[in-house]
Amino acid sequence: MMKSRYSKVESLKIMGSAPNQALGPNIEILVWNVFKCRKKGWLKDFTTLIHDKNLILLQEAVLNSSFDNLFNASSEHQWIMASSFMSVKTSIETGVKTGSTVTAEKHYFSASAHGEPITKTKKMLLATVYPLDHLKQSLLVINVHAINFVSFEKFKAHMDQMSQTLEHHDGPILLAGDFNTWNGKRLNYFNELATSFLLEEVEMIRKPRINHLFQHLDHIYCRGLEAVDVQVHTHINSSDHYPISLSLRTLSPADIKQP
Repeated sequence: MMKSRYSKVESLKIMGSAPNQALGPNIEILVWNVFKCRKKGWLKDFTTLIHDKNLILLQEAVLNSSFDNLFNASSEHQWIMASSFMSVKTSIETGVKTGSTVTAEKHYFSASAHGEPITKTKKMLLATVYPLDHLKQSLLVINVHAINFVSFEKFKAHMDQMSQTLEHHDGPILLAGDFNTWNGKRLNYFNELATSFLLEEVEMIRKPRINHLFQHLDHIYCRGLEAVDVQVHTHINSSDHYPISLSLRTLSPADIKQP
């Protein structure tokens, strides 16, 4: 029997420190699947992109790599990494990582119930909660890398895990990441689920990629937040996904729809 190249980890690590007490009313955000930081020029692009960002949501982030000190020594962001698997050869862990200029009030993660074919690796959801400036409510941030090469039923099961997190929060929400919505059935189900929690999609102008079957895999949904500006950095090629920067503004409680 062929030995697996990966082993299960499913753990959480906190790195760095956050300088601020609350987020808002204006929140600058970066969302990016960083392709395990493999491509040349990634570090230079990353350090430029995170400048002045309050929230950073990374998918295919790594731990136990040569980049660890960037996160461990950070005094600008608290970083929370939820690992789902580790390379047996290198001991490098892969998962989702969320950075914030504010210390999280709560954090929890959930690995997909099913694994990818052949590798058996699972995908990850990381939820973090942050206080908001001048608001009694907190912001729930859900950083998702959805399961990919599996049946629709297994994809649906992973999305349903996300809904269990959403239903327990009654304030503003930012839901973002790589949802692997490479066909209409997946995209429609994800949209229906997001809409059921009164989440609205942040619209953006972007360029399809052939390796994504000309479909958009990265999405950003919000509730209780207004999108002021969004930019897809199609000139950056240090990953197989384009980075997305956006500016959000918190709404007053009276303007927030409740589920």
